[in-house]
Amino acid sequence: MFSRAASRLSTARSRITPNSIRSVSTVTARLAVPKVSLTMATGLVVATSTIGLAFTNCAETIPVYGVPGTNQERTFIACKPDAVQRGLVGAIIARFETRGYKLVGLKMVWPTKEMAETHYKDLSKKPFFPGLVEFFSSGPIVCMCWEGLDVIRQGRQMLGETQPLASKPGSIRGDYSIDLGRNICHGSDSPEGAEHELKMWFPEGVNDWAKTIDAWVYE
Repeated sequence: MFSRAASRLSTARSRITPNSIRSVSTVTARLAVPKVSLTMATGLVVATSTIGLAFTNCAETIPVYGVPGTNQERTFIACKPDAVQRGLVGAIIARFETRGYKLVGLKMVWPTKEMAETHYKDLSKKPFFPGLVEFFSSGPIVCMCWEGLDVIRQGRQMLGETQPLASKPGSIRGDYSIDLGRNICHGSDSPEGAEHELKMWFPEGVNDWAKTIDAWVYE
């Protein structure tokens, strides 16, 4: 009985040839190929989509002042010298970011008196104009361009009243300032004002980029 079993085992072993081993390996390899190919294909699709999106964003440039009345409306917000000195720049940026607006331009500038006069030219006949120019050019300011739906009007509301004492708690001026001459920030008051100010402070343009979480900000 044992001799017959040993004979059968030897016969079975003799049937397993190098060719049959290669065949099994080939079948296994062929079965594994689709998984690798699917992974690679998925990666290529994602990469191609990302590259395509990047080219689309570059191609769809808009004016520095944005498109009023749309999600691409833009406004100019400035942290004045007092806000910079008091370390409030981050807190002011956080208010707009938390609200859902997109920062497309940011830089620090030390205005000259000429730049301050140009910026506030609509107030040039006011008796406080010389003092305003002197203060605005007394140190660096942080220039920002924010983008989003109704951002000009909403930005003004977020800043609060020009007179800090009249600003409601929760607004930037209502929370961070007291005196009219140190009201820490500036915001465009109209589409025309935003266009003038953004062209002046960002002559090099701003960054047109796609914010991936906007799908959770806008319906």
